[in-house]
Amino acid sequence: MSTSVLHHESAPQEPAHAAGPAGPAASSGLAAQEAERRAKRDALQAMGVNPYPTRFERSATLAELHSAHSGLAPDTRTGEVARVAGRVVSMRGHGKLRFATIEDASGAVQLMFQASRLPEDAAAVEALVDLGDWVGVTGEVITSRRGELSVDVSGLEILAKALRPLPDRWYGLNEAETRYRQREVDLLANKESRRVFDIRFKTLSILRERLEAQDFVEVETPILQPQAGGALARPFFTHANALDTEFSLRIAPELYLKRLVVGGYERVFEIAKNFRNEGIDTRHSPEFTSLEAYRAFGDFRDGMDLTEHLIVEAARGPPADWNSTSGASAST
Repeated sequence: MSTSVLHHESAPQEPAHAAGPAGPAASSGLAAQEAERRAKRDALQAMGVNPYPTRFERSATLAELHSAHSGLAPDTRTGEVARVAGRVVSMRGHGKLRFATIEDASGAVQLMFQASRLPEDAAAVEALVDLGDWVGVTGEVITSRRGELSVDVSGLEILAKALRPLPDRWYGLNEAETRYRQREVDLLANKESRRVFDIRFKTLSILRERLEAQDFVEVETPILQPQAGGALARPFFTHANALDTEFSLRIAPELYLKRLVVGGYERVFEIAKNFRNEGIDTRHSPEFTSLEAYRAFGDFRDGMDLTEHLIVEAARGPPADWNSTSGASAST
C-alpha cells in the first residue's frame, strides 16, 4: 500500500528590491531613507555601540509578559523589572514622553520613554532608532493611564539596525511578485502569510506524529539519483565531479521507499523535497515537498483510510496535550 500527498510551495525567484511605489521618485525616496539609516548606524558605531550584537538575554517573551500581568488596573506600577526584545513597529509622541510598540514572534507590548527616567546613554540610542529596528529593553512593567501594559524603559540596546524601511503599515505588501520574491518582507507585512506558514508547519508536525503513532518510520532517501524515477517528469541534471557521472535530482522518492520495504521495513514514510524542471507560477514550484508513505500487508483501501485519517487529524489541529506528547507548540 502506498499513499502520497503533495504540498506545493511558492516558486523561488531572484531577490528583488523591497516593496514600494514604482518609478524614479519612489526609488529616490527609498535611497534617501536608506542613506539616513546608514548614517544612524555609523553614528551608533561612533558612540561605541555595536548595531549588530550577537546576544540578548530576555526575561520573558512578550506573550509571557502579558500572561504574567493580565488584569492590572490602569496606571499601575508592578515594581518588576523585565528584559524584553522585539522589532519596533510604531513610534509616537515627542518631548518628555514618547511611546513605541515592539513585536516579537509571540505578541506586542508598548514601550514608554520618560525623559526623567531614561539614562543619557539610552536616550542617545533611542534618538537613532527607526521603525523596523530590533531593540532590547530593560524597564519596570507598568500600565499606562489607559490601562495598556507597558515597559517603562530604563535601558535600551540596539540588537539589529534596519537599513531599509518596512512596507507601509496600512497598505501592507500587495504586489504578488514582490511577495513571492521576498518572502521575509511578505511575512513582516502580512500577518495572513504568517498564519498560512504556521498552519503548514503545524500540519507537517501533526502528519509526522500521526504516522509515527501507527508505527511508520520516517526515513531519508537519496536526492541525487543516477536515474530519476517514480514519476513522469522532466528532471534537473547535475554533474558529480568525484565520480565524473551525471546525476539527476529526484522527481519522487517512491522507488527508494519501496526498496526499504523490500529490505524489511514494513511501514515507512518520507517528507521529501522533489525537483521537477517544469512550469513555475505562484502555485507551482520546480522545488516542492511531498509526503509519501508505504506499508506492507495493505491494499488501496488501507491507503485511502490512512489518507483520510491524516487529512482529518491535520484539519482538527494539535491535541490539548501536544506540548507533553510531542514537544511541539500548543494550538494556534
